[in-house]
Amino acid sequence: MKRPLITVAAVVACLASADVGCSAPLSSATRSEVKERLRKPNALALAEADHLLFVANESGSVSIIDTQSFKAFAEVDVGRKLSDLVSLPDGKRLLAVDQEANELILLSHHGPALQVIQRVPVGPDPVHVRITKDGGLACVTSRWSWQVTLLDLRPQLRVRRSIFLPFAPREELLVAGDKRLVVADGFGGRLAVVDLGHGEVESVRSLPGHNIRGLALSSDGRQVLLAHQILHSHAHTTFDDVHWGNLVTNNLRLLALDAVLNPKADLLQGGRLLYLGEVGNAAGDPTQLAVTRDGSVVVALGGVGDVAISRGDAAYQWKRVAVGRRPLAVLTGSDDRRAYVANHFSDSVSIVELGDGKLVKEIPLGPTPELQSAERGERLFFDARLAHDGWLSCHSCHSDGHSNGLLNDNLGDGSFGAPKRVLSLLGVRDTAPYAWLGIMPDLESQVRKSILTTMHGSKPSDQQVADLAAHLCTLTVPLSRARLLRHEGVTAIARGREVFNKQACNHCHAPPEYTSKKSYDVGLRDEVGNTHFNPPSLRGMSQGGPYFHDGRAATLAEVFVRFRHQLKTDLSNQELHDLLHFLDSL
Repeated sequence: MKRPLITVAAVVACLASADVGCSAPLSSATRSEVKERLRKPNALALAEADHLLFVANESGSVSIIDTQSFKAFAEVDVGRKLSDLVSLPDGKRLLAVDQEANELILLSHHGPALQVIQRVPVGPDPVHVRITKDGGLACVTSRWSWQVTLLDLRPQLRVRRSIFLPFAPREELLVAGDKRLVVADGFGGRLAVVDLGHGEVESVRSLPGHNIRGLALSSDGRQVLLAHQILHSHAHTTFDDVHWGNLVTNNLRLLALDAVLNPKADLLQGGRLLYLGEVGNAAGDPTQLAVTRDGSVVVALGGVGDVAISRGDAAYQWKRVAVGRRPLAVLTGSDDRRAYVANHFSDSVSIVELGDGKLVKEIPLGPTPELQSAERGERLFFDARLAHDGWLSCHSCHSDGHSNGLLNDNLGDGSFGAPKRVLSLLGVRDTAPYAWLGIMPDLESQVRKSILTTMHGSKPSDQQVADLAAHLCTLTVPLSRARLLRHEGVTAIARGREVFNKQACNHCHAPPEYTSKKSYDVGLRDEVGNTHFNPPSLRGMSQGGPYFHDGRAATLAEVFVRFRHQLKTDLSNQELHDLLHFLDSL
């Protein structure tokens, strides 16, 4: 590839933003210069009167598509791992989120030429960005650091403030004349309303649901639309409960905006719950959604490779259109005639005509290499077609490899009648044996059993099982919030470790994985009489909760204060503080 040229305009831009850091512009690539790689597109932005479509890729690049010729003609590396992308109202700039570098990147474009103007640090693990209609404020949600960063865009990009949340966020929606921000839980079903003027959280309430991946306003601005799933904890993972949609449903929920903004109102009153799939044709893992001016709704169904289209009537009759593998993002054009869909695992963008609900074109973003075992396993993990009728994927309960925090009554304990909390799979590689009772000796055994007895899919091949296990072995434990925010409190952590050892917590939760291979009677009993449990790893504990096999402890403090879990002696307030500090640091 030729050496990028630095223009005079770029030098001026760098000098103007030297206090916050700036990268020299990256040259736009030609088609022959596009490298062979896995891009994994996950966000879209239109510009130049919809003639250009910019595609943010997890690989760190932005692909550029000519929507008239249906060709991806350029690809520019701008970061390490892009998670979102939006166009600014001036039509000349873009904002990209770099999840790995913990940055918001300001880009300018002149036709197909794309330049990095400014990079600004934001809260660790940023995943999503939204901008106000006047282009003056950007809001970035950061998942593992549980915060929203507000940034002014004039006269240049700079952080205004950070607002901390009581959960790990993902989706967000500007409402009330851009004075309020609705923020959705990245794993469970909580919604927060943030007052942007005062920089404070006004309310936090919970919905019966999880995996909120789509968030939009209705065409009349009176309702909030959410795409999410519901895990019914009292259902059993029998074939019948999976088949009839009693176990997991995939939904579009409508909430009255007034109820969302009023913390005293019944959040569900005046709302509707719609089903995106049906028996025999389920709609596993809905992701993002888009709403047109005439009220049409387009929902990407990530687990089954479709989009569902409802043409603006109150009946919400859905027409399904097959697109690529794991559609993650959907964006409608300015004339509302077409929807553009980013297919994460197909490395492509699909264009769908909304009028007749037909696929116009699937556009490949470039050459891709042969998949390795873990990469094939990742695709299977997010594929609801691995389950009966496409109702659910592994991700449906183990959200992004983590946990939705809910209870599921499956045969992991050998029987029905005692629902267990869904365990996180992050860092699972070195924590055998598996399941709450510790009865599964290896990941391969656990994977095979889950497909057959929880998902009720077809018998998996040995290669599929090995690939899924390989993917699980790549999942790493997230850094604790204390470490991400550099609030470690080294002295308190050291004292807390002493309390941990003094109370013999390390007998069951032995470092370095803070678990052990045996099962123990720790004074807990489930509904069917089980009393011996395998201790879950404590690593990444600050990103978890609730606690115990049945979620009876809402917070980590309750484990010791309310339930006095395995305490040898009473804890003083200082000892409790230090112990919690230590556990939060793992």
